[in-house]
Amino acid sequence: MTGVAVSNHADRLLPRGWIGFSIYTLFVIAAFTALPDVALQPGAEEFILVIGVLAIWRYGWAGINFIRSWWYRKAVFVRWRAEADENVDALMPSQIYLLITGFRIDAETMSRTVRAAIGEAVDSGVETTIVASIVELGDEFLFETLFEACDPPDRVKLRIVRIPGTGKRDGLAQGFRAISRDMPSPDAVVAVIDGDSVLMPGTLRKCVPFFKLRPDCGALTTDEICEVRGSALMKHWHNLRFAQRQILMGSIALSKRVMTLTGRMSMFRAEIVTNPDFINHMTSDSLSHWRLGEFKFLTGDDKSSLYWIMKEGWEQIYVPDALVLTLEDPPAHNFVGASSQLMFRWFGNMLRTNGRILKLGPWQMPFFVWWAFLDQRISMWTTLTGPVFALMFSVAYSPVWAVYYLVWVSFIRWVQTLMILSARDEISWTYPFLLYYGQIYGSLLKTWVLFRLDVQSWTRQKTKLRRDLTRGEYLWNRWTSHAVHATALLVFVALIGILSGTLDLPDSALRMASEIKIPLTG
Repeated sequence: MTGVAVSNHADRLLPRGWIGFSIYTLFVIAAFTALPDVALQPGAEEFILVIGVLAIWRYGWAGINFIRSWWYRKAVFVRWRAEADENVDALMPSQIYLLITGFRIDAETMSRTVRAAIGEAVDSGVETTIVASIVELGDEFLFETLFEACDPPDRVKLRIVRIPGTGKRDGLAQGFRAISRDMPSPDAVVAVIDGDSVLMPGTLRKCVPFFKLRPDCGALTTDEICEVRGSALMKHWHNLRFAQRQILMGSIALSKRVMTLTGRMSMFRAEIVTNPDFINHMTSDSLSHWRLGEFKFLTGDDKSSLYWIMKEGWEQIYVPDALVLTLEDPPAHNFVGASSQLMFRWFGNMLRTNGRILKLGPWQMPFFVWWAFLDQRISMWTTLTGPVFALMFSVAYSPVWAVYYLVWVSFIRWVQTLMILSARDEISWTYPFLLYYGQIYGSLLKTWVLFRLDVQSWTRQKTKLRRDLTRGEYLWNRWTSHAVHATALLVFVALIGILSGTLDLPDSALRMASEIKIPLTG
């Protein structure tokens, strides 16, 4: 069976989905050839200048990340892999812990996760303890039944930790405390696994040797692929996001850091997850905001762990050749509804931690990594600059500029889609549209979340954040968020209009500016 799969892959000279993408390519070429002469249009110089500056800024950054990622995955990590494989048995730890958290995950999904974990524990060749941090009695029965059915050797053990359904953070904390009571060996490694994530064969032996090979590494994470229970569009969207993730993570990993220790599966030194300060941080992580007050983090345990490890000065590694299969069950039946809920949670987790990592400063991490976190704040606005500028330019001069902008967008997303082939062996005509959807609609969602960091929600669990706010405090948070957000958007649009020349400052404002006298001496 394996031989057939290899043969099929070898016979495929072109990536999957190339026919549809080729048709899209023909449409882009036809659109370019049908455009009128830009030199004859009013505002041509201004349009080219602004679009050119935006292209240099945004796509220059994307190009740098692409080159760095390619170099890391094809050159740097290849050397690391050779070092690890050369003496893999000697680099294996004396103990491995697999902490699996699960709540309201269907039995079929959980079964695949558990079976894969047991299989990896057996194949690791070292003493391994599977710690199941679960809520319901049915899950306990499932773990025990599957463990008995697999009949692993005595060096593989199962430990059940039952917790109340108060959220994943409490589940992780209880699991970490259970591992702490076991007093793991100094070289022990802990893998934290979601109940809907399946370790692909060889994951442990591909990953855990790096903790001995690189003594400054505190944690690592891997590439991910997915199975999606949803529409074809939702499947394409998830596949695209994971491919983008592979490229970005590879770029950041060149600086021995990552931008998230994904909760689906990440590995840590046992000395980190058994540290009482780390456990308390994971349990009660919070943010103090000048307007919204102080509030605990409900979601985003992966960002909390990353912040603590970066603050303590540990390096992180990305392992691009190890795979974890995530089983995705969209939270809504329609694409927009499901993607909106997921992005709202992801962006909230990102922005709640992003500011704290920036405050650590570039002296606490490589400058490129610090700048990448800063770019997360900037990119939501620069991404929106293009469509806002094109719309204002079309109104001020001619609708033809909207057409030029759309053709330009089509071409750039065509290039970005081709870049995906460096991470995956498939392509789709939907990718250019999904890229634009994720970038523009995603940026709008980011600006919404940025001014409402206290609003949090799970897509599976129904856990809610209780802050015990008075009616007045609740209304203050809600309406000031609306006001500050609206003000930021108005200023953003006005600045684009003024800088592009499509809006003029009122004469009264110009007179006031001219009357301001600046003293020449202190």
